[in-house]
Amino acid sequence: MKNIRTIAIIVALITLILPTYARSASISTEIYANADDIKLNVSWIFPAYDSYPEAGIGLDYSDDYLITNLNFALKDDVLVPGLILGLGLKAFVGEVEVGPKEYDLGAVSFQVLGEYDLRERATNLPITISASLSLAPEALCFRDSNRYMEFSATLYFYIVENGAIGVGYRSFDARFDDPLGEVEKDDDSLFIGFRLRF
Repeated sequence: MKNIRTIAIIVALITLILPTYARSASISTEIYANADDIKLNVSWIFPAYDSYPEAGIGLDYSDDYLITNLNFALKDDVLVPGLILGLGLKAFVGEVEVGPKEYDLGAVSFQVLGEYDLRERATNLPITISASLSLAPEALCFRDSNRYMEFSATLYFYIVENGAIGVGYRSFDARFDDPLGEVEKDDDSLFIGFRLRF
């Protein structure tokens, strides 16, 4: 993968620069892994009147892909205590290997997010359930990409107030243009890791 170093430098610079503009925000850091993949997310949640604007960056690495992402979403409490829903945009850039060929991924997706914090309920269980779905149609794809979809769901078990062990599932489906026809790459993985909030 030729551009791994360039993508890693861009993610590192964003990680160093963004906190300068987000001193009043709370920060959430998530690190996950399994036998084949590493997943890293950093999010800044900005205080607002009645909503939770959130900006973040992420990195997904495996032997046959390196995908970085930038996202922005507006989230809000809805219906019952502890339930937060949100809408946003999530951009993906990276490289994906399909067989002997390497394809450049680029997509801007619509994102739907949800989180249910059981600590806010009468049961006061130290568990949070989180899920997100990102869809990028052909019109919002660039480089070699044709379509992109990603789904993730995570169960967080809080050990301390601001720290949790996370167990989750992530799936993505990427389509690429090729002279011989459309090429597809999909990946499903279970992972374990932790979330820290400051």
